[in-house]
Amino acid sequence: MTNQSSIANIFAVSRGDGLVDAAVDVARLGSCSVDYDTLSDAEVLAGQQTLARAQRELDTRKAWLAKTLAQRSRWELGQSGLAAQQGFLNPEGLIQKLTGTSKVESRKLVGVGRMLAEVEDAQAQAAATATEAARRLLEDALNPDGPEGLDGFASVVPLPAPLPWHAPISHAVTGGTLSIDAAHALRTGLGDIDTVVTGPVLADALAGLLADAAAMDVDQLLKRARQTRDSLDEAGIRVREQKAWDDRYLRIWTLNTGQVRIDGLFPAEQGEFIKATFDSLTSPRRGGVRFVDTERAAWARRVKNDPRSTSQITCDGFLDLLKAGTAVNPNDMLGGRRPAVQILTTTARTAKPAAPAKPTGPAEPAGPAGAANAGEPAADDILICLTGQAGHGYIEGNNAPVSPETIERLICDSGTVEITVDEFDRPLDLGHEQRLFNRAQRRALAARDGGCRWPGCDRPPAFTEAHHIEHWLRDHGRTDINQGILLCPAHHLLLHNQHWQIFENTGRYWLRPPATIDPGQALIEMPSRTRGGPPETTAPPRT
Repeated sequence: MTNQSSIANIFAVSRGDGLVDAAVDVARLGSCSVDYDTLSDAEVLAGQQTLARAQRELDTRKAWLAKTLAQRSRWELGQSGLAAQQGFLNPEGLIQKLTGTSKVESRKLVGVGRMLAEVEDAQAQAAATATEAARRLLEDALNPDGPEGLDGFASVVPLPAPLPWHAPISHAVTGGTLSIDAAHALRTGLGDIDTVVTGPVLADALAGLLADAAAMDVDQLLKRARQTRDSLDEAGIRVREQKAWDDRYLRIWTLNTGQVRIDGLFPAEQGEFIKATFDSLTSPRRGGVRFVDTERAAWARRVKNDPRSTSQITCDGFLDLLKAGTAVNPNDMLGGRRPAVQILTTTARTAKPAAPAKPTGPAEPAGPAGAANAGEPAADDILICLTGQAGHGYIEGNNAPVSPETIERLICDSGTVEITVDEFDRPLDLGHEQRLFNRAQRRALAARDGGCRWPGCDRPPAFTEAHHIEHWLRDHGRTDINQGILLCPAHHLLLHNQHWQIFENTGRYWLRPPATIDPGQALIEMPSRTRGGPPETTAPPRT
């Protein structure tokens, strides 16, 4: 381990610097692949955290250097700018050349660097203003009768300019508590100041996001930031939705080989309908739910055992749908279910929860939320309207909001499905004691959970199963809504096979790992993918 010793000796005089400390810890892991193979499981897990810490320290310095490079390549410097001197039109191109990263990564790095520079400039101006104010106050105190006394113009103390609303992002990056990717997600997700969304409004929104940032990955943080912006800017939703419609296209052309290629771009409403059809055709191949109904289970087995590839099944399935569509009498109305609007209504509880409603008919088999018959597209109940907002909604499985006008159009065409929830987002008056969750309950679970609630999973409701928190056989659990939670098949199996546990407390759900994975069995929150969730003051349940 000569390499480790030399690095440690070199940095010995600089201990206390975060990067130096992280570099020494990384060096201790080993200097070749064989060294890493000898690590114990605990050392491997700790080593991954050490590498992540070192990467955060490097990211901070990358942002500092990108800021400096961008400052020295400003547009007003012209050909004397650093990037121009090296033959590049902008700092992004120079960084891409120096680092070998993609254009996207270079733009992200420069964007964060410029944000740091803007905040540092504002802080320098504020410091200069404070110094000038102190100087004038001192002069007034020493010479109250002078020309710059209390009645003089010069005695007016200048007010410091406020810092940019995104200053806390820069401070977190500089402090090493926020990665470049997370900083970029927050900055781009919240957008810019306009006449509706002012700096103070964005600053308040940012404070809440930063408080939760440590518990979210970058994708989740970007999604939450965009949803926050949408809630602040209803007019902007209409503009973005219209642009998405204006940008749609479908291009078809013939290659030299005679094959035909198709390329398209669709707005969320059209695209999610196409995706729902794709999911219905291929879900057994792509980790879809396990069917209880014998007919649907047989169809799933046929798809799994089909000798065609998943892409070939998709191609043939869409062509079959086109053929069926062209054979329809143009004077006939096409039947089948259409997307229905789900309206979530919050009702405050003032008494004990109502007793579970008795079933009015036999329970329906548990399957994908809103799924149609085997082999048919599942395009049912795809829109969710969020309470507490000014009227916009989200298409299930898609982060792009839709405007109130679109909701009204779909209501006019397809009607609504009302789901009542309490202040903790728990659907009311839908539970009963049958073994399987019925269609109404699964619709409510899909609206509440937004997909698999296992931390970090992105599977939509159509690819989930309803899990009994209190197991049906072991715990004599009830099939009530608050005792159900959506999990994808992979995580559902993992939970049962490794003996994870889920607990509910006032509408929030917590995951407890087995002692073999975490001896302390610290609870992990399972946030909804649809809604912001109850207040963060709710404590984990006592177990």
